[in-house]
Amino acid sequence: MQALCQWDVQGDESPETLDDFLTAQEASGAAADYARKLVGEYWSRHQGIDDRIAAAATKWELSRISPVERNVMRVALVELLGEEVPQKVVLNEAIEIGREFGGADSPRFINGVLDVVFTRLQRRRKDHD
Repeated sequence: MQALCQWDVQGDESPETLDDFLTAQEASGAAADYARKLVGEYWSRHQGIDDRIAAAATKWELSRISPVERNVMRVALVELLGEEVPQKVVLNEAIEIGREFGGADSPRFINGVLDVVFTRLQRRRKDHD
């Protein structure tokens, strides 16, 4: 999430920037690998992920959502779409990260938007089964 926020602010999406960030954060090998995986997955699917967030965040343009909230939700959707982490865990982690790094209303906003996105994804998966 922090790396994506940095990219949002600086506009530099190069892999070197991510590596520099992970080095500065002293990320362990496993944590750095997982961060690279999440960021890579986000960039390979960014339009669809951002479209889902924008559709669920009624009355808010994606560009008006704070970088923290926007990127917490992006990471949460990457994890959810990967189906490796249970939905409840993804949602709880997103809310906690929003609480730690965002504003007073971030947890409620993140919860509301992700709940809509998760519900739509579940409905879509049921329709395809």
